[in-house]
Amino acid sequence: MERRLAQKGVQVIVVEPGSLAEEAGIRPGDTLLEIHGEAVLDQLNYQYLITREDQAELLVQRPDGSTFEAFLENGGEGIGVDLAQDEVKVCRQNCVFCFVHQMPKGFRKSLYLKDEDIRLSFLYGHFTTLSSSDDAELDRIVRERLSPIHVSVHATEPEARIRVVGNPREGDILRKIDHLLAGGIDVHTQAVVAPGLNDGEIWQRTVEDLWARRKAGRGSVLSLSCVPVGLTAHRENLPVVQDVGPAFARDWAVRWTPEVRRYSKANGGEPWLLLADEWYTRAGIEVPGRAFYSRSWAQLENGVGLVRRFLEHSRRFIRSPRAKGFAGRRVLLLTGPSFAPTLGRVAAELNRAVGSHLRMVAAKNFSFGESVTVAGLLCGQDLRYAAHADRDAKGGRPDWVDAVVVPSASLRTHTGPTDQYTLRGVVVREEGTFLDDLTLPQLAADLGVPTVPSGANLSHLLDHLEAADRGAFQGGALRSTFHSAGMNQPQGAYNP
Repeated sequence: MERRLAQKGVQVIVVEPGSLAEEAGIRPGDTLLEIHGEAVLDQLNYQYLITREDQAELLVQRPDGSTFEAFLENGGEGIGVDLAQDEVKVCRQNCVFCFVHQMPKGFRKSLYLKDEDIRLSFLYGHFTTLSSSDDAELDRIVRERLSPIHVSVHATEPEARIRVVGNPREGDILRKIDHLLAGGIDVHTQAVVAPGLNDGEIWQRTVEDLWARRKAGRGSVLSLSCVPVGLTAHRENLPVVQDVGPAFARDWAVRWTPEVRRYSKANGGEPWLLLADEWYTRAGIEVPGRAFYSRSWAQLENGVGLVRRFLEHSRRFIRSPRAKGFAGRRVLLLTGPSFAPTLGRVAAELNRAVGSHLRMVAAKNFSFGESVTVAGLLCGQDLRYAAHADRDAKGGRPDWVDAVVVPSASLRTHTGPTDQYTLRGVVVREEGTFLDDLTLPQLAADLGVPTVPSGANLSHLLDHLEAADRGAFQGGALRSTFHSAGMNQPQGAYNP
């Protein structure tokens, strides 16, 4: 019997104009109680129920407690509503490299919540260790076809996994994966690699165990990515974990890059074993070419292929007529040290091609520690400090640049389920907010020049700069809609 969530029904957050829901009289603030007489448990359960039949019979509750029924001819499609989650499941693991445990004090409440939810895994690509998933929930995944699911394996050898995740009951991850595979659920997997914990023979066994579960058709391990462990400067009273330095990263890249190609060949040309960009950026070596990565950019949200995709787009963009829109622009590009060499090289190529004046500055991460070099964990104050230092170095002129560009990955208005849905005690942030709750308009007002997000590529960036030209920051307020690509990525800790 399926385990039920505490809240009956799911609240309606948004009703799309002109939708079937609006025509039926459903309004934001209403609660969707039942579909076809079955209780609506959460967002995914809603999608499962609403698509089962061509007609939808709904029971809806108003905020005052009154209810009404609605009958919709929806053709097995959605009815035009956005729903809030009932409840977020919390991770039961105690991973030695858990990023939440390494958080400094004083940040927003949601950053200290360890979500462990198969619904978020299916919807947004969050990785789950399956620690909160019992057999009943695994059955639900199979029944509602929540495929693919993203699973943090870390190690398949039980004792090694227990050492990594800190939960003696969760060593046999393969039992749960096999349960899903037998039900026809596809699984993307990952391992965060920490030297001395799950590398070497343990990692080799993990690769072999998961590769043995790859097959044609439904119920396959679709991919396995490996990511170098990320450690902050805030590890007081935590287990000793060895960081991945340049030498280790280089050895890993040299050892496993050929293996990626070997597994890809055995997988019909589609990469199966995936190396995160950080192996290459930490080692200071060039990322592989386009053929090294999945045709669908699998696990891009986990930092696999972001650098190569940016380079590929930049190469095409610089040759296009639109690139001339950068001509004469004096722009300061801020990013993390991991991505700085790539961004600096592209900026130089663009400058030579169109006569622009783009400069790149690598911002140090004072919030989490200088060992954290990815752009996704830069806070607003880190970027503010870097911009002020650059202005001072250029003589302190208030108009030292035409605009400042911040990484889209550093804008984390929604950092997890507690920001994406209405839950008790959580304050909703305005769009364009950094991890430390400094907002983009506040940073722009402080710097005195338009400050815009980078977007996912140069075309997005040019759109943002042109929006600033049109007065996007009049009165210090954000008045334009920016490209959302690259913002609020759930695995942003690993984005370069």
